[in-house]
Amino acid sequence: MSYCHNCGERVTEKDTFCGGCGVGLKEFIKHVEHKIETSVKKSKTGMVFFIILVIIVGYILLDIWAVQQLQPALSLDSLLTGVSNFEGNLGITSASASTTIRIENPTFVPIIAGRVVYDAGYGSTKIADGKTGIVIVGPYSTQDLPANIKISYVNAGVSGLKALKNAVLGGNDKPNANFYADFGITKFQIGRYG
Repeated sequence: MSYCHNCGERVTEKDTFCGGCGVGLKEFIKHVEHKIETSVKKSKTGMVFFIILVIIVGYILLDIWAVQQLQPALSLDSLLTGVSNFEGNLGITSASASTTIRIENPTFVPIIAGRVVYDAGYGSTKIADGKTGIVIVGPYSTQDLPANIKISYVNAGVSGLKALKNAVLGGNDKPNANFYADFGITKFQIGRYG
């Protein structure tokens, strides 16, 4: 025994219409079944989107972690490759060049990142800085990334004088290089030398 959804009158499963108000009971049941089916479909679609979102966010977090594990590969071979790909333009106060930088991915995560930004100097004086293009490095692999670099003659001269002063009078300044993974809104240091 059940009740009419419209007026509350008692009805049986055999009744097609309510005896009290005349509303169609079978049509209501079909309407309710349709709402349940629609709700189940939306729930399944929502679950699929949720799973996809979790996978995307999970990969982004893994990618950020893996980018922090990237290492510039400064070996004789990588330096020779960079020199062989070197194309420069000389200016009055600075020189700019195109070259390559070798990056190693020691993780199981394929990395897709903005770019690698780097600088080199002597003490607090920056002699050179540059950046690569988009970074795409497979898991457990090494990639030569095209890079641009700008070298300041003035800062190189100042650094040379600092090095001379340190050699004669002593001092704490020394050569250094910094490498960062740049995501546009933030950057992570991935290497430091000196």
